[in-house]
Amino acid sequence: MPKISYREESFSFPFDALGGTRDTPKIKPADELLLNWAYEQYEGQPLPALAVYHDRDGVLSTCLYGVDRVFVSDNVGHNTAALQHLLEVEHEGRKLPTIASPMLPLAAERELVLMQVPKSLDLFELYLASATFTAGPGRRIAAAFQTRHFSPKMVEIAEKYAGTVNQSRAYKKARLLILADLKPGKIPEELYRQVAYRETNYYQYYGVFSAKHIDYATQYLLDEFKTNHLLAGISNVAAILDIGSGNGVILDQLGGQFAGSRLLATEVSAAAVASTSQNVLKAEVHLSANLSSIADGTVDLIVTNPPFHDGHKNAIEPTIELFKEAKTKLTERGHFVVVANRHLNYVTHLDRLFEEVIEVADNGKFMVYRCSVD
Repeated sequence: MPKISYREESFSFPFDALGGTRDTPKIKPADELLLNWAYEQYEGQPLPALAVYHDRDGVLSTCLYGVDRVFVSDNVGHNTAALQHLLEVEHEGRKLPTIASPMLPLAAERELVLMQVPKSLDLFELYLASATFTAGPGRRIAAAFQTRHFSPKMVEIAEKYAGTVNQSRAYKKARLLILADLKPGKIPEELYRQVAYRETNYYQYYGVFSAKHIDYATQYLLDEFKTNHLLAGISNVAAILDIGSGNGVILDQLGGQFAGSRLLATEVSAAAVASTSQNVLKAEVHLSANLSSIADGTVDLIVTNPPFHDGHKNAIEPTIELFKEAKTKLTERGHFVVVANRHLNYVTHLDRLFEEVIEVADNGKFMVYRCSVD
């Protein structure tokens, strides 16, 4: 991994966590803006207790290794990346951050909040609700974004939670929103919508994918489970696992179709775990970026509508790793069912892993695959 320097300290990160080039890697401008802004506020004095939100690659938390800080992200994979980097920083007396959930208000003693604005502006609002509900009079928030991703909606949301909202000057195509005079709004658990599907209303916390309606790929998959004999005819289903359950609609619907099944779900998102738990009361829901909490060879039906983005960038590699793990969780006669955008061509990867891969359905936009190990 390449090394970069910040404030006379050296740190190692993967290439995709950094900017610049492979020959001259640098901290990304948005990260650099946040770090520099924080240190400039105290003019050489030690930084106070602070919180870091949505530090996807762990750069902020690592470069602030000597500071009392709380790490907050809706994505448990971000937590893992941040801690991994910190454990590799060879400094005596290094201080690991406390991990906190964005579904809860931030501890009152945090004076500063540094935040990367996520792609989902609903998630941005969830973060602001968490950061402001217990805010003292002096707390400030600096939220970084790339200028090409700016939306006036960012300012509109920020003004719900702050009496003063200013933008910094652009720095290498990045900017900061500076929030002061914070005002408490709703607690994160009050930020939800109800999304209707087949006469059922599903609670969905802010930040969960497809905020205003059930995702179209999910709808297509569930329709096929009702009408396509290659799915509706699956039998002897004692346990169902939904990988990336979102608000839990797939698990809830299939739990009704395959009555009496044990229901399992995994999610990287704390907001999605809360949503699934709210909607599918008998489900066992695991906050995890992998399937390590599921015993091998115990699941008869695994379903997934996998994401292929992490924020603004495409990221199918984690999905391929989940496919590999899913194979080990199936019973001998189990089935793995995937719905995905047609252009992703997941069949290439599935063919390498499974004995049988059937293209169950294709509507020109989405594909449904049924895979088995036997």
